[in-house]
Amino acid sequence: MPSEGDGEGRPPRPESKTTEIERGAAAVGDLLSGKSLRRLQLPYPGYLAAWRLVKGHGKCIQGVNGRSTHRGTLCYSFDFKLAVGTPVLAARGGVVAAVVDHFRGGGAKAHLAPRANFVAVRHSDSSYARYYHLREKGSCYKVGERVERGQQIAWSGNTGYTGGPHLHFDLVNLLPEETSTLRIVAPKQCRKRLQSIAAAFSCELPEIPLRARVVHMPCDAVKGDGLALDGPWIALSDRDPACTFAEKINSLAAQGASACIIANNRSGPELFAMGGCEDVSPIPCVLVSKEHGLMLKAYLSDKANEGLTLELGRHAAVIGVQTMAQQLAAYRETPGAFATPLSCKYGPELRYVTRTLPVEFIDNAGDGFVPEQARTYPKPVLCVSPTCGRRRRRRRDEPPSERGRRVDAERPRRSSSSLDAADQTGRERSPR
Repeated sequence: MPSEGDGEGRPPRPESKTTEIERGAAAVGDLLSGKSLRRLQLPYPGYLAAWRLVKGHGKCIQGVNGRSTHRGTLCYSFDFKLAVGTPVLAARGGVVAAVVDHFRGGGAKAHLAPRANFVAVRHSDSSYARYYHLREKGSCYKVGERVERGQQIAWSGNTGYTGGPHLHFDLVNLLPEETSTLRIVAPKQCRKRLQSIAAAFSCELPEIPLRARVVHMPCDAVKGDGLALDGPWIALSDRDPACTFAEKINSLAAQGASACIIANNRSGPELFAMGGCEDVSPIPCVLVSKEHGLMLKAYLSDKANEGLTLELGRHAAVIGVQTMAQQLAAYRETPGAFATPLSCKYGPELRYVTRTLPVEFIDNAGDGFVPEQARTYPKPVLCVSPTCGRRRRRRRDEPPSERGRRVDAERPRRSSSSLDAADQTGRERSPR
């Protein structure tokens, strides 16, 4: 049975039903050649035309290849101006894959980019729709619950890197939150799953999870510090502002690590896909939050624990994922394929780069369109009688005396029988 709305004004939602994730990543060629990227619903209610004109509700403030932030892998994104607290609707039906709604505040500062609340929905074709800049505690559903097209899934807000309240919408080929799996397997009292995100430049993660002990590597550790470990081991190190992610991972690989875990240095929890490198890393690498990094280091320092063993593997959603160069090459070999505008310049040999895909929405008449910057959607149309304007123009052109005679002539007159009937009822005649 659906639950009733809570005291915070959230709409009722069905009971939580976890849906098994389809195995395998979405092939970009299949997405581009299919019809799933077209005929999406606008992710917000239309409201009245006058409200949209006055408040700018639904105005596309940044579209495809926007000058501000919609470049590179984010080129096919859309920013719609929405007031804080506007309902956010699902553009397509699917399963909620990720929810982040614990951040508060936003502004035009670069360090706020990974601190935006969002909801991601996985579709039947393995693509994802992402809805960003939601308000704190603004999600209406939990991970694993199914949503239908047009259902409210969240409330808009102004969190993260923003210049004002708006909704960022895009559709991507893979989701960073569904790229890797990480869990503690020993000691038994510490077993739990940890949220992790594979680096965009990481080598292919193992399909059979890598089980190995964890070794904490301080930021000042250098090659030749005397590590002599038998068998595979996973390095745990903190994010170091003095070097790039790629330099840090290459240094850990040179010391013999089979995989590495980088702990963020900013609280949140805050997670994102490590980037900034177009070369594939020598070992698998993932990022965890600062909170989970501190927890792992506390387990390692506890003398009661005889070591710490983790399992690092590949998420079911990215099994069989190919490099972008391989995907586009296979796509262009298919009969009838067109030259896609999808950019392959950034990391053509990388597997875990999230790329936005070209989409198309539909209007009330059922016609497809791509939102353009500085235009309002749905298009506001005010219902005005076409005869009103013509009458006003004619009255302004004629003298006042002629205008009065014309009005008297055009005014409908009641017949004498109707006037007699009015007198019999006892009502006075209304003056002209």
